[in-house]
Amino acid sequence: MLNAMIVEDNAIYRYAIKSIIRWEDYGFHIVSEALNGVHALDLLHHQHVDLILTDISMPEMNGIDLIQKVKQQDDSIKIVALSSFDDFRFVKEALKLGAEDYLLKHDLEPESLQQLLRQMKTKIEDGLHLKRQAAIQNENLQEMWHLLGRKLIFGELKTIDEMEEQARAIRFPISSGPIAIILIEGEFNAISTRALHDELGEAPIIVTISDHRTVVMTHFPIEHSERRCREELLQQAAVLMENKTEHSPLSVGISSIGYDLKDWKMLYRQAETALEHAIYDGVGQVYPYSGRKPQEAEGVEVSMKSFASAIQSGQFEEIDKQTELFFDLLLARRLSLEELKVVIHEATILTKAAAIGRGTFSSSAEATYRQLNRVLETFPTLQQLKQLFQKWQKELSYESMGNTPFRKEIQAAIAYIEEHYAEDITVAKLAESLHLSSNYVSNLFKSETGLRFVEYLNRYRIRKAKLLLQNPSLKVYEVAEKTGFQETSYFCKVFKELEGKTVKEFRCES
Repeated sequence: MLNAMIVEDNAIYRYAIKSIIRWEDYGFHIVSEALNGVHALDLLHHQHVDLILTDISMPEMNGIDLIQKVKQQDDSIKIVALSSFDDFRFVKEALKLGAEDYLLKHDLEPESLQQLLRQMKTKIEDGLHLKRQAAIQNENLQEMWHLLGRKLIFGELKTIDEMEEQARAIRFPISSGPIAIILIEGEFNAISTRALHDELGEAPIIVTISDHRTVVMTHFPIEHSERRCREELLQQAAVLMENKTEHSPLSVGISSIGYDLKDWKMLYRQAETALEHAIYDGVGQVYPYSGRKPQEAEGVEVSMKSFASAIQSGQFEEIDKQTELFFDLLLARRLSLEELKVVIHEATILTKAAAIGRGTFSSSAEATYRQLNRVLETFPTLQQLKQLFQKWQKELSYESMGNTPFRKEIQAAIAYIEEHYAEDITVAKLAESLHLSSNYVSNLFKSETGLRFVEYLNRYRIRKAKLLLQNPSLKVYEVAEKTGFQETSYFCKVFKELEGKTVKEFRCES
């Protein structure tokens, strides 16, 4: 059913037009009535119509002005002018402005209105059909542009003749420079696309690389100054950054300026190089290409040897120290993403092999190892990798405690924890039982085990809790109490942090 609006200031004529025939029999539903052009435009802001029958002579805004404004807003709306003998001279102007036809109100008969509605229904449906076809063709064209864009940026077309031939075949809208690439890391959505469209004044070519990586192929058809092109690129990047989501900030790499189809591959590589600054300097920023090459892995090999020696020794204070030095050096060297992945992967293999050799590679450590590998396959920041690595080292440190000869004070401390873990124990109480100062015990515990006292205590309590949780008759709060947690909510929080799953999820899997 199509929507129709009647615009007529005379109530008698409005009623006659509505009731002279059953509009539904001809495919129309009268959804609104307006008293003049101003009233009609206001209604159109809230309701879509396909057909308007409007009087010509009305107060505030006449039919001629209404036709002009409606056609400016939506040319697909069909309009029929209603005229009396007195204003018939305006009919020609109405038709010139885009009205489809006219009706004389004084000679209005059912047959003439029926014939008019049949004609309008055919025109509207034909227009909708053409609009749908155009939308499908445009969608297909956009897809072909997207595919050619991927071929260009990944260098799949080898000769300029091949590039130009394919570009001509699909009317690719970017044939020559100045051209550039904006490379986006993060969730790029329709809002950002529309905002960029508004900024450019035309639809950009968007090439999706992955779920979190998007290319915007940009050109400057009327600009020849590279300086102004670069300024415009920064403005476009700012538009994108304004549309980032709170939970998924965007990082943007911007290439230099190119001038031909063959330059797209180079520009993409430049934007990638620029974007890699986010690994070291953080996400949520714009990084223009500077031309600076990534540094060589000079010095990293020496640090890797020190790191490997610490791993083999099993002394986790030394491992923690070498891990800090290792990542500090990586931050200073600022390797390319591919080189960084190689170095981190080598470090993870060394760590895993050493843990397996000591018999301390647990299922929890394996889960973190897999998480590290998953992160490496994405676009990680160095800080993100460092935090994961340190978490992993703590897990390995904890699992190997039973196999490591600690100083007698720490052995006594561990024995105290194992005996009193269900009680409200603190560093002060532990130190008192050992006849030592709290600071000394705290520092010694951290240096020997690699964990703070409360971290070790919580891990031991959670280990005991996992055994109790396998008994379905015990309530969660009872397990919390039996393992020394004063509050059930805190117990659940610590459990999730250490095990990577909720208490409920653990019980379902047990």
